[in-house]
Amino acid sequence: MGRSEEAIGVAPKVREREEREEQERVALTVARFLRCYATFEAIAGDDTRQEPVTFAEVDGFVEGQLFELKEECHWLFRAREGVDREGASPAALFDILVGALFHQAMKVKESIYEVERYGPKYEALRAASKQADAPQRAQMFLREGERIIARARRSVKEDMKDARELFKEAAIVLRYLLAENRDNPLLLRALFDNQELVETVCKRKPLERLLGDMFDGHPAAGYLLAAEHLFEGGWYDRARELCKRARECDPKNKAAAQLLAKINAAVHTNLG
Repeated sequence: MGRSEEAIGVAPKVREREEREEQERVALTVARFLRCYATFEAIAGDDTRQEPVTFAEVDGFVEGQLFELKEECHWLFRAREGVDREGASPAALFDILVGALFHQAMKVKESIYEVERYGPKYEALRAASKQADAPQRAQMFLREGERIIARARRSVKEDMKDARELFKEAAIVLRYLLAENRDNPLLLRALFDNQELVETVCKRKPLERLLGDMFDGHPAAGYLLAAEHLFEGGWYDRARELCKRARECDPKNKAAAQLLAKINAAVHTNLG
C-alpha cells in the first residue's frame, strides 16, 4: 500500500477519534455545569438559610468545580472559534457566561473574605473603644471599619444574586447547546445519568420535555439514540430500559420495537 493510500485509510480513523473525544468532552462539560449549578444553589441557599455563607464553602467551589468547568469550556468551545463563523453560537455564548460566572463568584469570595477576616477585628476595636482610656482616633477607625464591613456584606448579597442570574441565563443557553449536540449519544447518556440534576437546573422541566425540545417534538428519538449506543457497547439492561421509555413516548415506534427485539435476542444468546 502506498503512502497516499495509507493516508486515506488513517485520516478517517483520526477524524473518528477526534469526534469521539469532542463528544466525550461536551458530555463532561454539560455534566459539570449541572453539578456546579446544584452546588451553587446548595451554598447560596434560599431565604430560609440562617447561617452566613462561608469563605471556605465559596473558595472550595470556585477553585474546584467552577474553575474546572471554566477551563473545560474555554478549551472545548474556544477551539471552535476558527470554524464557527457566526460568533454567536450557543457554544460561544455558553463559554462567555461560564467565564462571567467564574469572575462573579470570585467577587463573592473576596467580599466574604473581607467580612470574615476583618469583621472580628473591627468588633475587637469596638470593644476597645468603649474603654475609658481609649484614644479618640479609635472612634474614627471604628466608623471607617463599620462602613467597610457593611459594604462588603452588601456586596456578598448583590454579587450572589448576580451569580444566580448568570446561572439561570447559562441554563437557558444550555438548552440550545443540547439541541445543537443532539446527535451525541454520550451527551444523552450524561443527561439520563443526571436526570434529577437536569430537571432541577431546568426548573423542574421533565427530561422528556427537554428531549422533545432537542428532537423537534420527538423525545423517543433521544431515548433510541442513547439505547443504540448502549446496545453496541454491550450495556443491555440500560439499553432495554431506554428502549422501553422510547416506546412509552411513542408506542407505535417500529425502530424502538426492533431494537428491543435485538437487545432481548442478544441477552438470550449471552445467557445461552
